[in-house]
Amino acid sequence: MNDDNRDAEATFPSDGSLIVSVSDLLPGDVLLYRSNRSKPHQRKITAVTGSPYTHAAIFLGDGLIADSNFPSGVAKRPVEESIKSSGCVAVLRSQLGFGGDRPRQLNEFVESVLAKGRFYDLIGAANFGKATKQHGEDQLDFIRRNYGKVSSSGEFAKQSFFCSAFVVACYSVAGVIGPTAQVAYLPEMFSPGSLHQDPTFGWFLGYIVPDGGFVPDDDPVQAQATLWRDLDSCRWW
Repeated sequence: MNDDNRDAEATFPSDGSLIVSVSDLLPGDVLLYRSNRSKPHQRKITAVTGSPYTHAAIFLGDGLIADSNFPSGVAKRPVEESIKSSGCVAVLRSQLGFGGDRPRQLNEFVESVLAKGRFYDLIGAANFGKATKQHGEDQLDFIRRNYGKVSSSGEFAKQSFFCSAFVVACYSVAGVIGPTAQVAYLPEMFSPGSLHQDPTFGWFLGYIVPDGGFVPDDDPVQAQATLWRDLDSCRWW
Protein backbone atom coordinates (compact mmCIF):
# COMPACT_ATOMS: atom_id res chain seq x y z
CA MET A 1 0.00 0.00 0.00
CA ASN A 2 1.49 3.38 -0.99
CA ASP A 3 1.54 6.61 1.01
CA ASP A 4 -1.46 8.07 -0.83
CA ASN A 5 -3.67 5.15 0.19
CA ARG A 6 -2.42 5.23 3.78
CA ASP A 7 -3.70 8.82 4.13
CA ALA A 8 -7.08 7.75 2.76
CA GLU A 9 -7.84 5.23 5.52
CA ALA A 10 -10.76 6.59 7.49
CA THR A 11 -11.59 6.28 11.15
CA PHE A 12 -15.18 6.45 12.34
CA PRO A 13 -16.97 7.70 15.44
CA SER A 14 -17.12 5.02 18.12
CA ASP A 15 -20.90 5.35 18.37
CA GLY A 16 -21.29 4.18 14.77
CA SER A 17 -22.95 7.41 13.61
CA LEU A 18 -22.23 9.26 10.41
CA ILE A 19 -21.41 12.47 12.25
CA VAL A 20 -17.83 13.71 11.86
CA SER A 21 -16.09 16.80 13.14
CA VAL A 22 -13.88 19.44 11.56
CA SER A 23 -10.88 17.78 13.24
CA ASP A 24 -11.55 14.62 11.18
CA LEU A 25 -10.97 16.41 7.87
CA LEU A 26 -7.95 15.74 5.65
CA PRO A 27 -6.57 17.79 2.75
CA GLY A 28 -8.51 17.06 -0.43
CA ASP A 29 -11.80 16.28 1.31
CA VAL A 30 -14.78 17.66 -0.61
CA LEU A 31 -17.39 19.52 1.43
CA LEU A 32 -20.97 19.75 0.15
CA TYR A 33 -23.19 22.32 1.85
CA ARG A 34 -26.92 21.96 2.39
CA SER A 35 -28.98 24.78 3.87
CA ASN A 36 -32.13 23.97 5.82
CA ARG A 37 -33.41 27.48 5.10
CA SER A 38 -32.62 28.04 1.45
CA LYS A 39 -32.24 31.53 0.06
CA PRO A 40 -33.69 32.41 -3.38
CA HIS A 41 -30.45 31.71 -5.27
CA GLN A 42 -30.08 28.37 -3.47
CA ARG A 43 -33.64 27.39 -4.38
CA LYS A 44 -32.83 28.19 -8.00
CA ILE A 45 -29.72 25.99 -7.88
CA THR A 46 -31.80 23.16 -6.44
CA ALA A 47 -34.43 23.61 -9.16
CA VAL A 48 -31.81 23.41 -11.91
CA THR A 49 -29.69 20.59 -10.46
CA GLY A 50 -32.32 18.55 -8.62
CA SER A 51 -30.21 18.47 -5.47
CA PRO A 52 -30.55 20.17 -2.06
CA TYR A 53 -26.77 20.66 -2.04
CA THR A 54 -26.05 24.13 -3.36
CA HIS A 55 -22.38 24.79 -2.59
CA ALA A 56 -19.09 22.90 -2.66
CA ALA A 57 -15.60 23.50 -1.28
CA ILE A 58 -12.32 21.65 -0.83
CA PHE A 59 -10.41 21.29 2.43
CA LEU A 60 -6.82 22.51 2.31
CA GLY A 61 -5.64 21.53 5.79
CA ASP A 62 -4.82 23.74 8.79
CA GLY A 63 -8.51 24.47 9.31
CA LEU A 64 -8.96 26.16 5.90
CA ILE A 65 -11.16 25.52 2.89
CA ALA A 66 -11.04 27.03 -0.57
CA ASP A 67 -14.24 27.79 -2.45
CA SER A 68 -15.66 30.07 -5.11
CA ASN A 69 -18.44 32.48 -4.18
CA PHE A 70 -20.26 35.26 -6.01
CA PRO A 71 -19.02 37.82 -6.89
CA SER A 72 -15.36 37.71 -5.83
CA GLY A 73 -14.54 34.16 -6.94
CA VAL A 74 -12.09 31.81 -5.24
CA ALA A 75 -11.05 32.52 -1.65
CA LYS A 76 -9.59 30.74 1.36
CA ARG A 77 -11.43 30.89 4.69
CA PRO A 78 -11.75 28.95 7.94
CA VAL A 79 -13.92 25.87 7.63
CA GLU A 80 -15.73 26.78 10.85
CA GLU A 81 -16.79 30.08 9.29
CA SER A 82 -17.91 28.38 6.07
CA ILE A 83 -20.34 25.98 7.76
CA LYS A 84 -22.19 28.46 9.98
CA SER A 85 -25.18 28.98 7.70
CA SER A 86 -25.52 25.33 6.69
CA GLY A 87 -27.93 22.77 8.05
CA CYS A 88 -25.40 20.03 7.33
CA VAL A 89 -22.24 19.49 5.33
CA ALA A 90 -21.57 16.15 3.63
CA VAL A 91 -17.90 15.14 3.45
CA LEU A 92 -16.46 13.10 0.58
CA ARG A 93 -12.98 11.58 0.71
CA SER A 94 -11.06 10.34 -2.32
CA GLN A 95 -10.51 6.60 -2.35
CA LEU A 96 -7.28 7.27 -4.27
CA GLY A 97 -5.83 9.14 -1.34
CA PHE A 98 -4.68 12.71 -1.05
CA GLY A 99 -1.29 12.13 0.44
CA GLY A 100 2.16 12.41 -1.07
CA ASP A 101 2.58 15.53 -3.19
CA ARG A 102 -1.12 16.22 -3.67
CA PRO A 103 -1.66 18.61 -0.74
CA ARG A 104 1.22 20.76 -1.97
CA GLN A 105 -0.11 20.72 -5.53
CA LEU A 106 -3.56 21.65 -4.26
CA ASN A 107 -2.34 24.56 -2.15
CA GLU A 108 -0.05 25.89 -4.87
CA PHE A 109 -2.92 25.79 -7.34
CA VAL A 110 -5.19 27.69 -4.96
CA GLU A 111 -2.52 30.35 -4.51
CA SER A 112 -2.15 30.63 -8.31
CA VAL A 113 -5.91 31.09 -8.72
CA LEU A 114 -5.94 33.73 -5.99
CA ALA A 115 -3.10 35.58 -7.69
CA LYS A 116 -5.09 35.77 -10.94
CA GLY A 117 -7.99 37.43 -9.10
CA ARG A 118 -10.69 36.13 -11.45
CA PHE A 119 -14.31 36.74 -10.53
CA TYR A 120 -16.97 34.07 -9.98
CA ASP A 121 -18.18 32.39 -13.18
CA LEU A 122 -21.69 33.83 -13.09
CA ILE A 123 -22.35 33.13 -16.77
CA GLY A 124 -21.40 29.48 -16.37
CA ALA A 125 -23.60 29.14 -13.31
CA ALA A 126 -26.55 30.88 -14.97
CA ASN A 127 -26.30 28.72 -18.12
CA PHE A 128 -25.56 25.48 -16.27
CA GLY A 129 -28.82 23.68 -17.00
CA LYS A 130 -28.82 24.40 -20.73
CA ALA A 131 -25.08 23.76 -21.08
CA THR A 132 -25.11 20.39 -19.31
CA LYS A 133 -28.11 19.23 -21.33
CA GLN A 134 -26.35 20.06 -24.58
CA HIS A 135 -23.08 18.52 -23.39
CA GLY A 136 -24.86 15.33 -22.38
CA GLU A 137 -26.23 14.97 -25.89
CA ASP A 138 -22.85 15.63 -27.53
CA GLN A 139 -20.46 14.16 -24.96
CA LEU A 140 -19.16 11.17 -26.93
CA ASP A 141 -18.49 13.31 -29.97
CA PHE A 142 -16.82 15.93 -27.76
CA ILE A 143 -14.53 13.27 -26.26
CA ARG A 144 -13.59 11.96 -29.71
CA ARG A 145 -12.73 15.47 -30.92
CA ASN A 146 -10.80 16.51 -27.84
CA TYR A 147 -9.19 13.31 -26.56
CA GLY A 148 -5.55 13.94 -25.63
CA LYS A 149 -5.98 17.64 -24.93
CA VAL A 150 -4.67 18.38 -21.44
CA SER A 151 -4.88 21.55 -19.35
CA SER A 152 -1.95 22.40 -17.12
CA SER A 153 -2.25 23.81 -13.62
CA GLY A 154 -1.37 27.23 -15.02
CA GLU A 155 -4.10 27.02 -17.65
CA PHE A 156 -6.70 26.02 -15.07
CA ALA A 157 -5.59 28.92 -12.85
CA LYS A 158 -6.52 31.44 -15.56
CA GLN A 159 -10.16 30.33 -15.57
CA SER A 160 -13.16 31.62 -13.68
CA PHE A 161 -15.10 29.10 -11.60
CA PHE A 162 -18.35 28.58 -9.82
CA CYS A 163 -18.08 26.47 -6.68
CA SER A 164 -18.24 22.87 -7.92
CA ALA A 165 -16.27 23.66 -11.08
CA PHE A 166 -13.43 24.83 -8.86
CA VAL A 167 -13.46 21.53 -6.93
CA VAL A 168 -13.25 19.55 -10.19
CA ALA A 169 -10.31 21.68 -11.35
CA CYS A 170 -8.54 21.00 -8.04
CA TYR A 171 -8.95 17.26 -8.55
CA SER A 172 -7.49 17.53 -12.05
CA VAL A 173 -4.50 19.59 -10.92
CA ALA A 174 -3.79 17.18 -8.04
CA GLY A 175 -3.90 14.20 -10.41
CA VAL A 176 -6.92 12.41 -8.96
CA ILE A 177 -8.44 13.02 -12.38
CA GLY A 178 -5.63 11.87 -14.65
CA PRO A 179 -4.54 13.89 -17.70
CA THR A 180 -6.19 11.55 -20.22
CA ALA A 181 -9.46 11.71 -18.25
CA GLN A 182 -9.69 15.50 -18.19
CA VAL A 183 -11.73 15.51 -21.39
CA ALA A 184 -14.52 13.65 -19.55
CA TYR A 185 -14.41 15.95 -16.52
CA LEU A 186 -15.07 19.46 -17.73
CA PRO A 187 -15.29 21.50 -14.51
CA GLU A 188 -18.23 23.60 -15.68
CA MET A 189 -20.36 20.48 -16.19
CA PHE A 190 -20.47 19.54 -12.48
CA SER A 191 -22.89 20.89 -9.89
CA PRO A 192 -22.48 20.41 -6.13
CA GLY A 193 -25.13 17.70 -6.21
CA SER A 194 -23.47 15.76 -9.01
CA LEU A 195 -20.17 15.46 -7.12
CA HIS A 196 -21.50 12.91 -4.62
CA GLN A 197 -22.98 10.86 -7.46
CA ASP A 198 -19.57 10.35 -9.06
CA PRO A 199 -17.13 8.19 -7.02
CA THR A 200 -14.23 10.06 -8.62
CA PHE A 201 -14.81 12.75 -5.99
CA GLY A 202 -14.73 10.32 -3.11
CA TRP A 203 -16.84 8.11 -0.93
CA PHE A 204 -19.11 9.50 1.74
CA LEU A 205 -17.28 9.90 5.05
CA GLY A 206 -20.02 11.54 7.12
CA TYR A 207 -21.76 14.80 7.99
CA ILE A 208 -20.52 17.87 9.80
CA VAL A 209 -23.55 19.30 11.60
CA PRO A 210 -23.17 22.90 12.86
CA ASP A 211 -24.94 24.13 15.97
CA GLY A 212 -28.65 24.29 15.21
CA GLY A 213 -28.33 22.14 12.11
CA PHE A 214 -29.60 18.66 11.33
CA VAL A 215 -29.53 15.99 8.61
CA PRO A 216 -32.95 15.52 6.96
CA ASP A 217 -34.20 11.95 6.79
CA ASP A 218 -34.44 12.11 3.00
CA ASP A 219 -30.91 13.39 2.43
CA PRO A 220 -29.74 11.95 -0.92
CA VAL A 221 -26.02 11.51 -0.18
CA GLN A 222 -26.42 8.31 1.84
CA ALA A 223 -28.57 6.79 -0.91
CA GLN A 224 -26.36 7.78 -3.83
CA ALA A 225 -22.78 7.67 -2.52
CA THR A 226 -20.63 4.76 -1.37
CA LEU A 227 -20.06 4.85 2.38
CA TRP A 228 -16.53 4.51 3.69
CA ARG A 229 -17.86 2.25 6.47
CA ASP A 230 -19.22 -0.23 3.91
CA LEU A 231 -15.66 -0.99 2.86
CA ASP A 232 -13.97 -0.64 6.22
CA SER A 233 -13.33 -4.38 6.48
CA CYS A 234 -11.97 -4.91 2.98
CA ARG A 235 -9.46 -3.37 0.59
CA TRP A 236 -10.58 -2.03 -2.76
CA TRP A 237 -7.06 -1.84 -4.23
